[in-house]
Amino acid sequence: MIGVCVSGARGRMGRMLTDLVLSAEDLELSAALERPGHSELGILLGGRVKLSDRARAGIRRADVLLDFSLPDAVLDHLEIAVELEKPVVTGTTGFTPDQQKKIETASDRVPLVLGSNMSRGIYTLNRLTRQAARALPDHDVEIVEAHHKDKADSPSGTALQLAKTVESAGGRQGRVYGRRGRRKEREVGLSAVRGGDVVGEHQVMFLGPGEQIILTHRATTREHFCRGALAAVRFVTTRAPGLYTMADVIGED
Repeated sequence: MIGVCVSGARGRMGRMLTDLVLSAEDLELSAALERPGHSELGILLGGRVKLSDRARAGIRRADVLLDFSLPDAVLDHLEIAVELEKPVVTGTTGFTPDQQKKIETASDRVPLVLGSNMSRGIYTLNRLTRQAARALPDHDVEIVEAHHKDKADSPSGTALQLAKTVESAGGRQGRVYGRRGRRKEREVGLSAVRGGDVVGEHQVMFLGPGEQIILTHRATTREHFCRGALAAVRFVTTRAPGLYTMADVIGED
């Protein structure tokens, strides 16, 4: 049985993660964390675990920290997890370059899975994007993503990862965000749409002379993200310190 501390337990993802941990035969909800002052602090989850803002006590009780809180909170919790030698899984996005460096430094001490998107479908989209970028070096690339109106970061971490994948395949350089004016050669365009309750949609467009290839991933529920996160929890408990991605969790070339 793997004891899990869920941080951000009453957020959009956190609620579903908590429910799935409670229903899993091989996982146990050891602690549930929220920010100080949260209106639901003290409520019972699963009939026995109180929602708490005591991060150190919660992380200490668990085998793994599963963190879907905000970037600053993730860094605070990560410092505690390193001190207590606890593995970490986080799907939080919007880290600054300095915060990203701190995450990488922490992964020298504990195993850490960092996933901007923990969906198997997004992982597949990323692989297809790499293949298309290599096969179509003369095509213009535009990435368009849409999410609900309350999403904190823009563009999404997944869109940024897709842009990085395109660039690493060669032939493109330079990014433009929210396009205005004339397109430049070899640049990658990223556009973000925010509104309503959109769970998530990502399109990678390869636009060439006389033809177009448009790769699309559309999420209709958050459950597949959560199941990917729980797969990462099971994965990280058996690994040495290091920084891992969903490609490592899924285990495909």
